[in-house]
Amino acid sequence: MSTTVDPNAIWSGAPVSLTFGGVECGATTGVPKLSLEVQAGAPEFTNAGGPVEGTRGIRKIIPSVEVVVNELTAQKLAWAMPGATATSSQSVGVLVAGLATTLGVDPALGAILIRLASITTVAQGDFIRIGTTLTEAASEVVRVKVLGTAGATDTEIENSAGGGLLIDHGNGENVCTAIGTILAAPCVAGAVNVKVDAVTGSSALAPGDIVRIGYEGHYETRTLTAVGSIGPSGTGITFAIPLTRDHSLDEWVIRVAALGGTTVRPVIGRIGSAAYQDLVLTDVGADGRTLVVTLENATSAESQSLDFGDDPANPLGLTLKFTGHYAAATPTTVPITFVMSA
Repeated sequence: MSTTVDPNAIWSGAPVSLTFGGVECGATTGVPKLSLEVQAGAPEFTNAGGPVEGTRGIRKIIPSVEVVVNELTAQKLAWAMPGATATSSQSVGVLVAGLATTLGVDPALGAILIRLASITTVAQGDFIRIGTTLTEAASEVVRVKVLGTAGATDTEIENSAGGGLLIDHGNGENVCTAIGTILAAPCVAGAVNVKVDAVTGSSALAPGDIVRIGYEGHYETRTLTAVGSIGPSGTGITFAIPLTRDHSLDEWVIRVAALGGTTVRPVIGRIGSAAYQDLVLTDVGADGRTLVVTLENATSAESQSLDFGDDPANPLGLTLKFTGHYAAATPTTVPITFVMSA
């Protein structure tokens, strides 16, 4: 028994790649639902006894795509409410007595070498906070790998993911020792206790402190309920809310000033035609070919329902229904395109 693939058929799986207004937005979390609402009918003629044969026509075709996206951001909320914005009040590293100096030169974004005006009371392995404006967007914590000399040779640093500076800092910005340690053993999602290398001195931790566990893009922030002994067999540090991610040996544990947060503000008002964007769904079909569906002049004006929760199997997301709108210059052109490629 065999199956013959019709070259004119459309085969589509899930999820599919999602692009809105030319910006790649990741993938949908399920199968997108494509609908074509056809409005058809026959014109009414005065004194006619019934429909006139051959006069039935299509008045309008309204294309729409319903998708589920797996995160809530200002950009994605703006698909439904153009103009939505997001502001962060994220936490920054907490300082400890020790290094208090400035950058001696202007380092480039991504640099792993920085010049310090002073190296007093700082050592290899210490965590330092760079930045004069104390926001997550303007300051960062890095770790000293190789200590240089004051104002003469470079100090080698790394970020939490092993790369260079994540922020473009300027000459003269503050550099101070920050409180931090590393994981002494791996931990898994669901854990409420992790093992750490140190809890005193430059790694001083106490109940009520807030720590950020992990690396850039893989952070989790927790408030400590207990602080115990160190090492892989120690009692470690404890918190009430279980971790949602696995973490590896030596990932960073940085004490921070606050839990931080993000505020998303929608802007209510008329949706102008300038807010319409092309919505593009790209999928590799079961027959190996690529299917591209483009909804031209698309926007979503559906009511939104957001389910908040901490279930990893059901992350916070958005269900949006995009409708293609006719362009004023081409009112007879249906705002949808299908492309199949080998």
